[in-house]
Amino acid sequence: MWNNLTGNIPKEIGNISTLKLLNLNGNHLSGFIPDEIGYLENLKRLQIDQNKISGPIPKSFANLMSMEHLHMNNNSLSGKIPSELSKMPGLLHLLLDNNDLSGPLPPKLAETHSLKILQADNNNFSGSSIPSAYNNIKTLIKMSLRNCSLQGGIPDLSGLPGLGYLDLSWNQLTGSIPTNRLASNITTMY
Repeated sequence: MWNNLTGNIPKEIGNISTLKLLNLNGNHLSGFIPDEIGYLENLKRLQIDQNKISGPIPKSFANLMSMEHLHMNNNSLSGKIPSELSKMPGLLHLLLDNNDLSGPLPPKLAETHSLKILQADNNNFSGSSIPSAYNNIKTLIKMSLRNCSLQGGIPDLSGLPGLGYLDLSWNQLTGSIPTNRLASNITTMY
């Protein structure tokens, strides 16, 4: 990390079956994320943030059964957030902020069993609303969806006992702020 690496992420990295950590952040890497990375069954942490990586998030990431930290922020990723990411049983951090992602936020993310941080600021989920199913992500402590062109109302988040940080600013949300329907332990709210 934090070198001057250029070019694409080699698909051959997908052959290193024992790989647990792949940290390439802070370089000048470009091109698409190889589908082959989605078959590294022992990979616990993937950090490719702060590069110039484009294209979609591979659906093959549904196979990353050991994944805990998925940091892909500050790139040029496009397309939808694949609902297949919900199949990662141990996912703790999903950082997708500052990309070109679009489409609806996937309600299936509510099926994650251990997600603590969901951060997708500065994307364009135009016309999409915050799925009410996100009230079922019981482990969530931080949800940041700032400046995402989200519409609709603020859903009931009272089912998130550990939620301490909520940022929904710079969207086109409507309606009132829910009374007694936000997490009881919240300390920061934008």
